[in-house]
Amino acid sequence: MKYNQYAYVKTTPEKASAELLEINFLPENYASLSFSELLAVLTGNVLAEATTRQAKDAKLREFAVSEGRDLESFLLDTPTAITGSQFANVALQLLGYHPNYDYSLSDPLACAKKHALPPFKDIAGKEDLIFAFYRLLNTRSKNGQILLDVMAGKGYFTQFWGQGKFMFFNGKSLPVFDTSQVIREVVYVQSDLDTDGDGLGDLLPVTVFRPAESQGQLKVPALYTASPYFGGIIDNEKTNHNVDENLTDACCWTNPKYVAKPLVKSPAPKSEDVPATELATGKSSYGLNEYLLARGFASVFSGAIGNRHGDGIRVTGAPEETISQKEVIEWLTGDRVAYTDRTRRFETKASWCSGNVGMTGRSYLGTLQIAIATTGVKGLKTVVSEAAISSWYDYYREHGLVIAPGECQGEDLDKLAEVCQSNLWDGGNFTAKQAYEKEQAALLAAEDRASGQYSDFWEARNYRHHTDGIKCSWISVHGLNDWNVKPKNVYKIWQKVKKLPVESRLFLHQGPHYNMNNLVSIDFTDLMNLWFVHELLGIENGAYEQWPKVMIQDNLEADKWHAENDWDNDLGQASLYRPTADGDLSTLESGQGKLTFTDLGGREFKESGISETDWEYQFISGEEKWAKCSLRFESEEFAHPTTLVGRPKVHVKVAASRKVGQLSVALVDLGTRQRLTATPKILGRGNQPFGFRFGGDSLQEFVPAKATKAKLITKAHMNLQNYQDMKKPSPLEPGQFVDLEFELQPTYYTLPAGAKLALIIYSTDQGMTKRPLEDEDYTIDLADTGLLVYRK
Repeated sequence: MKYNQYAYVKTTPEKASAELLEINFLPENYASLSFSELLAVLTGNVLAEATTRQAKDAKLREFAVSEGRDLESFLLDTPTAITGSQFANVALQLLGYHPNYDYSLSDPLACAKKHALPPFKDIAGKEDLIFAFYRLLNTRSKNGQILLDVMAGKGYFTQFWGQGKFMFFNGKSLPVFDTSQVIREVVYVQSDLDTDGDGLGDLLPVTVFRPAESQGQLKVPALYTASPYFGGIIDNEKTNHNVDENLTDACCWTNPKYVAKPLVKSPAPKSEDVPATELATGKSSYGLNEYLLARGFASVFSGAIGNRHGDGIRVTGAPEETISQKEVIEWLTGDRVAYTDRTRRFETKASWCSGNVGMTGRSYLGTLQIAIATTGVKGLKTVVSEAAISSWYDYYREHGLVIAPGECQGEDLDKLAEVCQSNLWDGGNFTAKQAYEKEQAALLAAEDRASGQYSDFWEARNYRHHTDGIKCSWISVHGLNDWNVKPKNVYKIWQKVKKLPVESRLFLHQGPHYNMNNLVSIDFTDLMNLWFVHELLGIENGAYEQWPKVMIQDNLEADKWHAENDWDNDLGQASLYRPTADGDLSTLESGQGKLTFTDLGGREFKESGISETDWEYQFISGEEKWAKCSLRFESEEFAHPTTLVGRPKVHVKVAASRKVGQLSVALVDLGTRQRLTATPKILGRGNQPFGFRFGGDSLQEFVPAKATKAKLITKAHMNLQNYQDMKKPSPLEPGQFVDLEFELQPTYYTLPAGAKLALIIYSTDQGMTKRPLEDEDYTIDLADTGLLVYRK
């Protein structure tokens, strides 16, 4: 597995020496030391767990320079040089590799090449030795972190605790802040919103974790994670909406409206600044924040309206949610009042904050980053938005249908609001409880689970209409196999953000609804360190030039990342496939005639008792029990690897036997072979320390799994009643042929030589659509049906 490294900033030997001196790694008297003495000192300095020079020297005998020779005996010969192979042996052991188990002492360079480590060369003088160690400290260890971070976990940087300033190495911030003295506090931000209707502005609890050094003169930037889950999660999965019901005639749709909540006038901040009086008992919920907290970045969390110990109600995606989260940033930059407690008597300020704010978080947490960024709020310098929703319609609906997020059948806006309404646990908050029950009824009515149509209510929850307000730099991260927040959410906002006059980057990994902080194949945490140092501390470290605009993880080899300038259809060339009556998917001939399949809704699925995940795999693999309710068309085997990019599009001419209908299509990779695991495999549990005795993360990566018959590439669904207008239903008569044209979820997927591409046309998707109780026939006119893909 390659330990790809994109965050290493090329440095001159002179600057490398200066940085090594600053962190006390290179001794000030190095000029007077011999080559062998310097080699001993530098090697020993890596061993931070040994706290005296004698203890460090004693450990040198534990390291082998070659077969049968340890480092201590090697140094006794007072060498004036060391070969690349000898240095590689020492370096690999310092990086955590075990000789004779992970690699052979007789050929350490092979191990270095296998893992894509920097090349080890012969070292003939002290200047080369110093630079070799500089590069080694910046090399990823077996645990995935750079060696310097491994040393930090052993206490190397405790020597700098309490000095009250940032330190940098290779353009990144160092963990020189005392993690044993982190300040943990809660304040209450005054909102302009009165979502619970009590006549007072809602109080929003905000939890702050910040370096003790920020209590004095040092101003630190804030990493803000807007987390509706931070106050706790109400488990209501068993009360999700029933999806085993017949489809409804959408023509009864009445275009539900968004209704704004009342506003109140909040007081302007005064000069008063009383220290916070409430200790934070909760924990940071995001590893990247903890990692950067040890490096001087404050970590701030708030669920805003409706969260535990605060006021207000959840409205899932509505503008009020954006407003309340933006108000937290306004407090961080000095433009809004916060109180020490709920009495609203004493004001407290974020006087420790430099006024520069970045945002982090995945899923709903990433979604709110998009929402807040569109406001252009002062102080927000950058967002790193992972697995985020850019339009709530695209999360819970699709092309006129009610469509569930993956593994969340029956969930909707109202149910998610309840999940996050953690102030219901505050037994005395009767005002919030009454307002919540009223809001639940309003959400249920307006979300319209009967028709699934786009409405003014959903329009208010579409952040993509407000991208012209974005003023901060932008990073999006998304899984190409995310069927919870489907890839269309990141694809469509990327098409807008990339055109803005802000720096923007995109990462696409092979996971589902997942983050990528700790993968073997990419040094994402280091990249984010570099990015935040540039954006929030103003250090010119070359972050903008350090990696390509778009980085995409390969689906065949997890340690291969594709560098692209963009992600859209233009990456490939258009190719039209036609389904034929023989079941072929052909680029050469047009289909003729009509084919019919009978959809059984969810009847057999419920009787089977299998999971939605198992159903999908059996369905795409062609098991007769499930395949009979579909039409399947297969291409010839690909002679060469072919990559599908952008958004495939289908045109289907179809008639249904009832006045309502839903059509689903899927593109599938066919062929029995090993594919990557659906989720990363943990390769080292808890082996990545954030700092010294300060928690950690686990190294993981996608790895080849057992052979499977098929893999879903992408899919989509559409309401037959939207054949004339995606935003407005039209009447449908039984047997009436209509033309449907719609795009599938975007992709970047390589089909290897020997694979086949399959197009499956069906109706009920057991994991996402409603599951009707009655059978329905669907007839496809092959002469007017086709698939357009973009191929690299």
